Amino acid sequence: MKSDIFLEKARLGPRNKVLVEHDEKRHLPGIKRRFKAYTHVDLAHVVMLVEHDILDPQRGGRLLDTLLEIQALGAAGFPWVAESGSCLVQFESFLSEHCGEDIAGRLQTGRSRNDQEAAVERLYFRDLLLELFALLSNLERQIIERSIRHADLIMPGYTHLQHAQPWTFGHYLMREAFIFERDLQRMQGLYARTNLSSLGGAAQVGTSWPLDRERTAALLGHEGLVVNANDAGEFARDHIEEAIAVLSIMMSNLGRFATDLYVWSSWEFSLLEIDDGLAGTSSIMPQKKNPHALERIKSLAGQSAGWLPAVMSCQRGVLSTDLDMVYGEDIVSNATDACRDALELMTECVRTLIVHESTMRERADVYWSTASHVADEIVRRFDFPFRVAHHVVGAFVKASIEAGEPVSKASSTRLDEAALAIAGCSLEIGDAELRKMLNAESFIQSRVTIGSANPMEVVRQADQVTSDLAVHQQWLVERCARIDTALTDLHKQARHLSAS
Repeated sequence: MKSDIFLEKARLGPRNKVLVEHDEKRHLPGIKRRFKAYTHVDLAHVVMLVEHDILDPQRGGRLLDTLLEIQALGAAGFPWVAESGSCLVQFESFLSEHCGEDIAGRLQTGRSRNDQEAAVERLYFRDLLLELFALLSNLERQIIERSIRHADLIMPGYTHLQHAQPWTFGHYLMREAFIFERDLQRMQGLYARTNLSSLGGAAQVGTSWPLDRERTAALLGHEGLVVNANDAGEFARDHIEEAIAVLSIMMSNLGRFATDLYVWSSWEFSLLEIDDGLAGTSSIMPQKKNPHALERIKSLAGQSAGWLPAVMSCQRGVLSTDLDMVYGEDIVSNATDACRDALELMTECVRTLIVHESTMRERADVYWSTASHVADEIVRRFDFPFRVAHHVVGAFVKASIEAGEPVSKASSTRLDEAALAIAGCSLEIGDAELRKMLNAESFIQSRVTIGSANPMEVVRQADQVTSDLAVHQQWLVERCARIDTALTDLHKQARHLSAS
């Protein structure tokens, strides 16, 4: 038995070396990353077996003692068998050497690799999700802080990459804050469907052993069960699909944010720049300041678009009980690594961002970006239909551009000419009043609706998201505390039973 590291010699004989090289060995890095989750799942399972007299106290105590020894070694100290890509056989091999095959072989009582691996995956991703939730919360705090600081910093707004209407940099940042707020909400919903216990599902139909599934769930800090035994195994992996979908959406949002900052940091825009420490230069062009941090985020966001199709393709096997995901690459770890990188980089970019305030203010007033306000005032003062006012102002802007007149030299005479041609009457607004209507600051101050770019409203939005963030923080603290308490109880009970 000791030489049978794959637990299959009796049925299949020795493994082909090609399969070992290109399948088994490929899984070992992912197993090492999940080492802590594997040890917790094994400890919870054995504690439950002993508590319910499925495993006698003497054997169970010896088994728990050795499992605690494995956990103490850690992934770095554990003597891995290089040829095996299964943590079950890795641990059983160690247990056989340290407490004998009779005891080691009882670890899998009432359990299959199907529910074991599913349980490990849920534990592993649960912890990663809480980590990413904390990182995203940190990013949102930085965004809110900068948005309040720049609540009244007027800048040009763009649609179709053309000047649209002015807004403030604070208003732009609050848009990003609300987007990431929804990402946090999605993560919370995902967590509720991830933090469920799979243990006890066995191979696919349950087991004849009287396992206490609720006890193992409590020992691991889960908030419920994956009830159906087949659903509890590795066959129904929709929580992985949902996880990758949620993370992909977040990465897409990060990528769009990074792209805005990337474009605005170019010399042609010169609205902002990232800190020197987050940039790089050229090997030949000494003047270059390349925004490496933003480029890294953009590239990771682009690659994230392929995560969900990769996972869903693996789920579309011949039957719903196929296990293609088990044999594929570790998409979950790769995805969470990318998310961690992107979140930490973006948080630092926002924290250290250099904003060219004078350039933003200057660019906000150019190229007729406040023309819609003139149309609104015509409707308000002269009771024109908005579409007529829209045509009048459109004709006025066209004539002004053709005459080479900038916004600062806007002519009420030219506006009257457009009104006479389209509406059959003159407006007689006057140059000073017209130019005030076209002033970017006046435009921003005239915004009165909830969610607008008015600086007072930007601050109110920041207060709202800050309150939401406080609720999220409390949720995070409670979830982490629940897990810590459960795992503390698990280790306490494991040590107690191992000494009995």
